[in-house]
Amino acid sequence: MIKTALSLIFIITLSFNKENNITTDNFNIETAKTETLGVRTLNNTLLNKTILFLINKKRKKKGLEVLKYDSSLNQVSIKYQNDLEFKRFKNVGSVERKITRTLYIRTKKAGFNGGLVIPIAAECEAMDYDGKTEFFVNKNAKDSEFKLFYGKKPKKSETNPMREVVKPLNYYSLAKKLIKSLDSENKKEFYSKAYKWGGMHLQWYYKSLNKRRMPKIKMVFLLGGYATAGIR
Repeated sequence: MIKTALSLIFIITLSFNKENNITTDNFNIETAKTETLGVRTLNNTLLNKTILFLINKKRKKKGLEVLKYDSSLNQVSIKYQNDLEFKRFKNVGSVERKITRTLYIRTKKAGFNGGLVIPIAAECEAMDYDGKTEFFVNKNAKDSEFKLFYGKKPKKSETNPMREVVKPLNYYSLAKKLIKSLDSENKKEFYSKAYKWGGMHLQWYYKSLNKRRMPKIKMVFLLGGYATAGIR
């Protein structure tokens, strides 16, 4: 079991290192609406682009400049995710305070010279689930990566033990759901003219996988700006 978990983390870590420049130029939103989330196949670049696209869409409506992707903020957000790999983001305030303690030093070392930087942490269920229907986990299932099924766990004596699979969200739906939760928490920093750059990293909360619970994705988003508004 430990070997399997380590292998899974290794596979997902490889995908982290493939993140390059993330812009929403020529971004095809239809891809985000049709591709579904996967554990081993999580497309970090597509997820990051979708998040940035939707945030900038709201910024435009509010008459603000769009956030520009910053690779140094992105790399630092990955490092924080690695540090907090097995920590649940239930208390995001606590997570953000923990990040803030070393954030300025880390971003400066990474090459970000804006001087103003804040973290926004979030956690979101990643399945297309209504929150009410009974479900169970079958760790031996081979026809579902998430091993979650609706209904009661079938008995060995059942002649038709098949159950409907609980499916994951697509990238667009996950991004919309996450941003909606942030708006409800009054995260106004996303729509502040003080911030001009953004770097983010989203990954699975590993402890939520293969359990009788809905798998979650965690986000660390770093917003950057100039320390003194109006200097540049």
